[in-house]
Amino acid sequence: MATRKAVRTAFEKCLLAVEPRSIVRNAISLNPSLLKIADYNYSLSNSTKIVVIAFGKASILMAKGARDQLKSSLLQKTIVIAPEQQKGIENELENDTEILYGARDNLPDEKSVFATRKVISEIRDFDSESTIFLFLISGGGSALLTSPSAPLDLAEKLETIRIMQAHGATIQELNTIRQNLSDVKGGKLLREIKKGCSIALIISDVIGNPVELIASGPTVIPAHQQDKFIISNILESLKINKLELPVNVKNVLENHEKEQLPENTSRFQNFIISSNNFALRAAAEYLTSSGYNSTIVTSSLSGNAAEIGKKFAEIITEKSITSSHLLKNSNLTIENYPIALLFGGETTVHLSENPGKGGRNQEMVLSCLDALKTRVPAHNFTFLSAGTDGQDGPTDAAGAIISNEDLPLNSLLNSSEFLQNSDSYNFWRQFKGGANHILTGPSGTNVMDIQILLLDQL
Repeated sequence: MATRKAVRTAFEKCLLAVEPRSIVRNAISLNPSLLKIADYNYSLSNSTKIVVIAFGKASILMAKGARDQLKSSLLQKTIVIAPEQQKGIENELENDTEILYGARDNLPDEKSVFATRKVISEIRDFDSESTIFLFLISGGGSALLTSPSAPLDLAEKLETIRIMQAHGATIQELNTIRQNLSDVKGGKLLREIKKGCSIALIISDVIGNPVELIASGPTVIPAHQQDKFIISNILESLKINKLELPVNVKNVLENHEKEQLPENTSRFQNFIISSNNFALRAAAEYLTSSGYNSTIVTSSLSGNAAEIGKKFAEIITEKSITSSHLLKNSNLTIENYPIALLFGGETTVHLSENPGKGGRNQEMVLSCLDALKTRVPAHNFTFLSAGTDGQDGPTDAAGAIISNEDLPLNSLLNSSEFLQNSDSYNFWRQFKGGANHILTGPSGTNVMDIQILLLDQL
């Protein structure tokens, strides 16, 4: 019963559950005198105006959802910053919506910098005591809303990100450093709002949903600002020598001082409206209705993708699965087969010296397949790992899937060599003609990654 079709359909249910347009639409309600956004109420007057500012992988669809609910008479301006590869999905956005693109392959570029300057200019132009700035924020926002602090330039910031990613930095570590190299991240965007108020509807792509780190927290005033000791600890934990960093970056981080930020008043509100948990619940509901004993194990899976892949292989080959590393602290009780184990979160990849092409989900599944070369499955299984944004690393694949039927073919390609070369994409492209790739195209959102493991008795 552990079938690929069930797993693929369950992943599709994940994507439907976190569809940004409907999520934003459900978060906003309007009557003649009252605007309700998430859990916050605004009394409307004849002078009330709303400026919608959306940035991130879900920005276009989130903007559509907001405009579905808001009267045109209230809307002063809508400005959207979307990933370059999403050009063409902006249909149904009205002509008065300004859409800017940037951050191809999820890295900041000069287009991102230009778009950020445009956002700052619009905030300054429309700021008034009767203005509500509605921010729609999603994963990828860090790359799209970019304004390096002087004297840094974009190339220096990019080099810093590259170094950190090569050392396996988590999104939390990356965004903490980004905040300290930026004029808009870490609540600094709010410095531009002198009179109006802001509310942010946020789709989380960070484990644990820390609102101050999602998209590097441009609309969130930190409860405690980082000091240079926190920054040093991050670099030391990643084994990054400061001498590896560009000189200007090193100087900015070493001379870090507390920022002058607005007081954290009721003028600035932030609400998380979607996360990895929403996707996992949808998959669990579908699989339960399909006859599986379904369990959400965690939405906080982290660590090295290749090592996690080996741990999934351990579950597959253990008769008593609850003794495996990934499950031993889960309080999981297995009563009846078939079972569905669901995981969510975000892992990292340590790149080889001359890396090929790949992503953490493809690497995790490849590592699992490679580990099964020397171990015998104790169950019929199907295992999928895929990113909800549809883009695993700088590739056109969301992830990969394997099951028992793939094991006899495992010797046809040298999976270990592809792993060592950080070249998981090309392995899956060649393996069975690409049949094991998960190809969804860009989903228009991002709530991190999903792992689904179906197990049945042999």
